[in-house]
Amino acid sequence: MSKIEITILGTTAGIPTKQRAHPSIYLIYREKDEFCYLFDCGEGTQRQILLANLNPMKLDEIFITHWHGDHYLGLAGLIDTMGFENRQRPLTVYAPEAWRVKRLLNVGYSTKRFMVIPRDVPFRGSEITTILETDRFKIVSTPVEHGVPSVAYGLIEKDKINIDKERAREVGLPAKGLIYRELKEKGRVVFAGKEIRLEDIWVVTKGKKVVYSGDTEICDNLIRLTEGADLLIQDCTYFDDEGFEGYRHASIKDVIKMLEEVRVKRVILTHISRRYKNPEELKNIIKDYPNLAVAEDFMRITI
Repeated sequence: MSKIEITILGTTAGIPTKQRAHPSIYLIYREKDEFCYLFDCGEGTQRQILLANLNPMKLDEIFITHWHGDHYLGLAGLIDTMGFENRQRPLTVYAPEAWRVKRLLNVGYSTKRFMVIPRDVPFRGSEITTILETDRFKIVSTPVEHGVPSVAYGLIEKDKINIDKERAREVGLPAKGLIYRELKEKGRVVFAGKEIRLEDIWVVTKGKKVVYSGDTEICDNLIRLTEGADLLIQDCTYFDDEGFEGYRHASIKDVIKMLEEVRVKRVILTHISRRYKNPEELKNIIKDYPNLAVAEDFMRITI
């Protein structure tokens, strides 16, 4: 069975606090193989990774939501450290306006001896775009509304098709054999003079879905991507009604209103403004919403 492990490394908004570091999320997908991804890389991310007892050298790809400093200023330092640690395999960085990756890395004298490959992520329109795909899951993106080129990301696991052994026995199939491979590949087989369809004996297990909003107002693209998610890690910079007009972030009222439209099992609120110094006050605001939680640095979620 697959397991998705998420560690939220940083949970503040534009300015760090003593309790909250800049945004970054370390995600591990496990099922036989292991895939490690980083979403955003704010200042201090590599130290947060170490404090969380995670391994930066295992990262397969990095995904940047947008080019505001609190979401990317740790990238150059992390890549430098990978160079010091003698990384050999290439590192792909996905981002809107991905040309900025090379510009960032060319500011100083890098120690890296491996390739850093920028990959553009669409930031206009309304499509949900697959930007990476394996045989078990895909990572998608969609443009969101933040005033600069910005995207949200989602990891969507593919549905699993398993054979119901009891149903198979009832239709006369043997306990095991190559017949099952043929049935999965072709969708139907003829056995003992009888046609058997895959849907006669299959059981579908719905794949898991994790969405990271990045910084954004609530918008149609985000709503479409979020529908049916097991976990949404959501920008919720503001928990009151004062002083956030025009900044193009979400507030707690915006998030609650969105959740009236979409089905989401669990929501973690992050990118918290430094004006909120008491986490207990924030928890009290959402106490009537059991599927909402306020993020804290090094929070771990497994689905």
